[in-house]
Amino acid sequence: MRQPRLLYLGNAFPPGVAALHPELQPAGHLIETNLIRSIAGKFEIRSTGISEVDPSRLNLDPSCSPGLPNVLNLLDRPPALWNWIRSLRRLRKSYASWLAGGWEPDLIVVCNFSPVYNAFVRGMSRLRTRPRLVLYIADSTLLGVPIGATRCLRYRVKPFKWMDDEMAALYDACVATSADTEGWFRSRKKPWLWLPNGMDPARIRNGVNGPDAGPIVFGYFGHAGEHTGVPQLLRLFAARRRNAELRVCAFGKARAQLVAAYGCCPEISFHGPFDPEGCVDFGTCCDVLVNPRPIVPGNENNFSSKVFEYALAGRCVLTSRLSGVGEVLGSEACYFDARDYESSLSASLDRLAATDREDLRRRGAAIQQRLCDEFSWAVQGQKLAGFLGGML
Repeated sequence: MRQPRLLYLGNAFPPGVAALHPELQPAGHLIETNLIRSIAGKFEIRSTGISEVDPSRLNLDPSCSPGLPNVLNLLDRPPALWNWIRSLRRLRKSYASWLAGGWEPDLIVVCNFSPVYNAFVRGMSRLRTRPRLVLYIADSTLLGVPIGATRCLRYRVKPFKWMDDEMAALYDACVATSADTEGWFRSRKKPWLWLPNGMDPARIRNGVNGPDAGPIVFGYFGHAGEHTGVPQLLRLFAARRRNAELRVCAFGKARAQLVAAYGCCPEISFHGPFDPEGCVDFGTCCDVLVNPRPIVPGNENNFSSKVFEYALAGRCVLTSRLSGVGEVLGSEACYFDARDYESSLSASLDRLAATDREDLRRRGAAIQQRLCDEFSWAVQGQKLAGFLGGML
């Protein structure tokens, strides 16, 4: 008896690409890679990727960085509409050829709400006989958010534009990184699984103590956008003198603006960007890793995946509790109140700047052990495989 067949429509790079272009790697590149790897023994999987990078034009060394062995890599870059149309045609043509060759998926799992994948799913949803459609929602700024009539009209008249609520309703089930999405899907009687990413124990950094003397070192690595909170963290850190340093490894289009605005502050330094392994190594050079995610529209629909990467470094974590982060990290993490963002985050920075390093190291080790025991990719893969298997 053959294994169930699964088609994954995601964003992850193929192996080797992240090492060449760390600044362009999708935010969930490593998460998606580990997610699909975690169920590889249970399903016969084919994956596609979409990004602004064309891997066929690169001289890749697959051993340099992990990724998914995509059977198809699509383009999403300017001119956007042209590339969306071309990518959709390529995806539909490839899918037809797979069917003609005898490979028909039992499940199609789609990551988030990209224009090309949205268009493909809309077509699939109209078929009388089709695979089960499962949404993997790692990020959505609009799901469940009230949208004004004018904005809805703009979406209606633009090509490749559909509201997240409209698209989510087309799926048969949802796997979500954020616990806060449960209500939307449960109220519509759609199966829902909370899967807040996972940890790969093989990537854990053990026996690295970090700074031994001098001021407490706070660190951040991840994207530079407003939704991450790193611009707000930099502003707060620059506004108040404290016996501490802040080291930032940010990537994305906003990075240059942050460097220009805060690069001259003596307590703040910028590093990288690095590939995922380099980011974890960077984290070991800090005492406290900060996840400054604020409450903004859409942040309740995603999980701050960087806390898993932070835990690999074995460092104390300062974070808000948004989207179930508190349920994952447990009592040894340090929390600020996102509802009183600036005051609470600033006070937490002051408090931790005066904390003994040994206590910070103890907390970091406890967080790392908790995630390794309860949220490894082996554990998460079993949950996901069981959920998907129940759809068949």
